[in-house]
Amino acid sequence: MPTVAQVSLDSSAYQWENGHILLTWRMLSNVQFELEYNEDLEAEIPMPLFGESVKKLNGKPVQVKGYVIPISELNGPFTILSALPYKQCFFCGGAGPETVMDIFLQEGESRHFSMDETTTFRGRLRLNSDDFDYLNYILDDAEVVD
Repeated sequence: MPTVAQVSLDSSAYQWENGHILLTWRMLSNVQFELEYNEDLEAEIPMPLFGESVKKLNGKPVQVKGYVIPISELNGPFTILSALPYKQCFFCGGAGPETVMDIFLQEGESRHFSMDETTTFRGRLRLNSDDFDYLNYILDDAEVVD
C-alpha cells in the first residue's frame, strides 16, 4: 500500500485558483473514524482513516472557505475554521471532526476574527492522525483571501 507521500495527484480532477486547489468540506468528508484506546490520554479516541482522495491532498496548496471559531481574544497566528456555524459545529452542535480545521497563519500575519466570520484561507493542507493537541485537518502557512 502506498504511503500518503507516494499517492499521486491528477491535477485535472480539481478546480484551481491562483495555484491552489479549491477544497470543499465535502471533499474532506472522505474519512472514517475508528475508536482506539490511548494509554497516554486514558480514553478512547476517534482515529481518522483518511480516504484515498483525501490522502492525495496532503501537503498540497489548497483554498478553503468556512466559519471562523476564534480560540482566543488575542490577534494570534492560530484559529479554527469550521464547515458550519459555531452552534452547529463539532464543538457544540455534534458535527463530526472532519468539519473543522486548525489554521496556522503565515509568519507575521495576525488578525482579529469574529465568531462565525465567513472567511477564505489559502495554505498547505496537512493531515493529522496522531497529534491529539491538534485537529485532523491543519492548514499551514495560511493567508486570508477575503
